[in-house]
Amino acid sequence: MGEVIWVDMQAIGPENSVGHKIRRLLQEAGVLGGLDAGARVALKINTAEEGYEYGLRPAFLRTVAEAVTNATEQIPTLCDGLKLVDYWRRMSGSSFMDVVSRQGYSSDTLGGNFVINGGFSGDEGNIYPCGGADTVLGGVEVGAAVCRSDRVWVLAHVTLHPLLGVAGALVNGGFECLVGRERTRVLAGIDPYPFNGSRPGRSALSGFRHRALEGHLGVRQALEGRVFYVNYVWDVTPQPEYFPFSEAPVGPSQGFLASRDPVALDAVTFDVVAETASPGGRTAVESAREAVEELLSVAEALGLGSRTYTLRRLS
Repeated sequence: MGEVIWVDMQAIGPENSVGHKIRRLLQEAGVLGGLDAGARVALKINTAEEGYEYGLRPAFLRTVAEAVTNATEQIPTLCDGLKLVDYWRRMSGSSFMDVVSRQGYSSDTLGGNFVINGGFSGDEGNIYPCGGADTVLGGVEVGAAVCRSDRVWVLAHVTLHPLLGVAGALVNGGFECLVGRERTRVLAGIDPYPFNGSRPGRSALSGFRHRALEGHLGVRQALEGRVFYVNYVWDVTPQPEYFPFSEAPVGPSQGFLASRDPVALDAVTFDVVAETASPGGRTAVESAREAVEELLSVAEALGLGSRTYTLRRLS
C-alpha cells in the first residue's frame, strides 16, 4: 500500500502561498532530511512545446530546486527530453533549447543547471535491464542526466494523454526519462501525435503501454530505487505538454501530490481529477478512464507499486 500526501489549494494566502504549499509537501514527505551534503539530485521536469499555453510556471519548479540546494549544498540538475518531432526543422538539440527558453525555462529561472536529458543528439545514455526473462524490451537507454545522478525527483505536470490516459508519475518517471531514440523504439511505429483523433488498435496500444512501463523498470534499476515523485495537479489539460496546442484545463487546479509509489500516486491523482472535473472537462476525463485503468493495472503487475493507497490530505 502506497502512502500519498496531498497539499490542496484550500486556505491559500500570503502565509500559505503556492511556494509554501510545495515546500510543506516536501517536508511532510520527509525527503529533504534524507539528502546528504554533496548529493547529486536530478529533477525531471516537463517543458512545454511552443503553442502549448498551460506549462507550469518556472517558479513552481524553482521552489523544489532551491529546497534541494539548501539540503545538499549543491545546485541540482533539471532536465527534460527532446521532443520526438522537430517542428522547426533545425538541429534537434538547438531547436529544443530555443523553444524552451522562449517558454521561460532556463537555468536562471529554474534555480538549477538546466540540461537536455539525453544530450543534444538525444542518444546519450546507459542501458539498464527492464526485468526478468519475460521482458519485451530487454533493456533501455536511460538519459545521462537521470542515470548519472544519486537521486531523481520526478516533477510531473499532470495532463491527460491520448495514448496512456494520464501523464503523471508513471509516464514521466519512465518513458520520458529515456533518450529520444529509445522512446522511438518503445513507440514501435505508434504515432505519439494523433492530431486527427485516430488511435492505434487495442492490441497495439496495450503493447505500447506495457513497453512504456517496462521503461520505468529500467529507470528504477538505474537509480536503484532512489526516486521520488511529485504530481502537479495544476492546469490539467486534455493534451500533454509535448503537443503544440491544448484545449482548456478539464477542471480547477487541485494542488500537489507526492509519493515514493508512482502507481498509488497516479491512482490518487486521476481520482482527484475525475472528482473535480468541470462539466466541460468531464467527457475528456471519462474518455481517458479505460486507458488509465489499464496503465495502473499493468504497472502494478510489473511491480512498480500498488494501486491501493493511503491518502494524507493537507491544506
